[in-house]
Formats: sequence, structure tokens, C-alpha cells
Amino acid sequence: MRLRGKTAVVTGAGSGIGRGIALRFAEEGARVVVNDVASTGEETVAAIVARGGDARFVRADLRSEAEARAVVEEAVGAYGALHVLVNNAGVTGNTNVLTATEDDWERVMNTNLKGAWHCCKHAIPHMANAGGGSIVNISSTHVFRTQQRHFPYHAAKGGLQAMTLGICVEFGGQGIRANNVCPGFILTPLAEAHLQLFENREAKERTMLASHPLGRFGTPEDVANAALFLASDEARFVSGASLVVDGGRMAFQKAE
Repeated sequence: MRLRGKTAVVTGAGSGIGRGIALRFAEEGARVVVNDVASTGEETVAAIVARGGDARFVRADLRSEAEARAVVEEAVGAYGALHVLVNNAGVTGNTNVLTATEDDWERVMNTNLKGAWHCCKHAIPHMANAGGGSIVNISSTHVFRTQQRHFPYHAAKGGLQAMTLGICVEFGGQGIRANNVCPGFILTPLAEAHLQLFENREAKERTMLASHPLGRFGTPEDVANAALFLASDEARFVSGASLVVDGGRMAFQKAE
């Protein structure tokens, strides 16, 4: 019960990593406000309640500051305080610097970075009023090493990393910690859809797994456990950090 008595907002929690984090936090005693732009967030809440947890769903598009503020205010209004914010909502990019359009840029940046800023902007004052809190931003290993046609996704996640450091420095005196979790390849519905695009999925998986020293892909639960540590008091002296969750892939280098 490492989050007993805490209230947490988890964005993009209708499926995948966000759902895994919301479920894990609830298991550890948190009251969870589940946010998503889709109604699938209701399924996450139902799963939490079925396990005896306390959660509610707020459907909102975080690109709108007013809607992001409403998510935070729902948490404070329902539970009296806000202690943890997980900025997980995000979309991917499939282009490069030359071929990207303004629409590509706006879609990814406004969701992955601007949406997280909106949530932080309205969560931090409430966290300060509660005596402190923890912000966990779900970034990506793409900020360290990327691949072709991942623009502007890696740029948005890089901005999120930098914003995390700024929050750490500016608001640490108010007891607010900010950290990043950087997942690698995680088996989510989105990742499954990606694998289905290959004619020989098994061969593609073997190729990908060859660069994972632990010999498997990650799961939403793996990311959720990392987020739980950073959200909990066990990480009370951890701020401004980036925790890589990728099965050792960042350490791997192919033989020449």
C-alpha cells in the first residue's frame, strides 16, 4: 500500500501503459482519476472498482487547457487533494524533418508536450497545497537513440524530458519531485498493431528480441512498477531523473 491516502491523476489511461499504471496505483492504495480522450477510460475504472479500488473517469482532450484543468479539479474536488500526476497521454509520429507537415507537428507536439504542460500547470499549485507531490512523465528511449521516421515524436519526448528538469529545479523547494520514465518496446495494443503489419511477424519479433539482453519485450506492468517507485515515498530523494525501462536494449551494441 505504498500510495495509501494518495490521489493520482493518470492521463492516457484508457489502454496500454496508462491503464497498467492506473491499475497498479490503485492496487497500492491510490485513489485514481483516469483520463483519456476515448471512452475506454471507463473500462479502466471498472477494472479498478472490480478489484476493490477507488477511481473515476474524466474524458478530456489535454490539448485544451480548460479540459486539462477540469481533470485536475475533478481529482481535487472528489478527493480533497492531488499528490501524483502521471503524464502518459501521447501519440506517435511516422515522418521525418523534411516530409513532416504542420499538422504532423501540431498533432504530436500539442498532445505529447503541450498536454503534459497543461496538466503540470494546474496540478503543481494543488500539490504544493498538499505539502508536495510527484510528477512522473512517460518519455521514451527515443530521446537517447531513435530510428528513422519517428519525427516529431522524439522531439516532443525530448521537450518533455527538459520540462521535467525545469519543474524539478523550480518547484523542488515546495516538495514537488519530477522524474521521467523512458520505456523501450512495450507490448501494448499499439505495439501489437505495429507487429501485425509485418508479413512474417515471428521473424520480425526474433530480430527485435536479439537486441534485448533480457530476452523479452516489456509489458505495461513493467512500466507501471517504475512509475510506482517514482510516485512513492521510496523515491523521496529522487528528482530530475530518467529511469530507462527497456530490457537492456539501450546497453546493447551489435557486433561489427
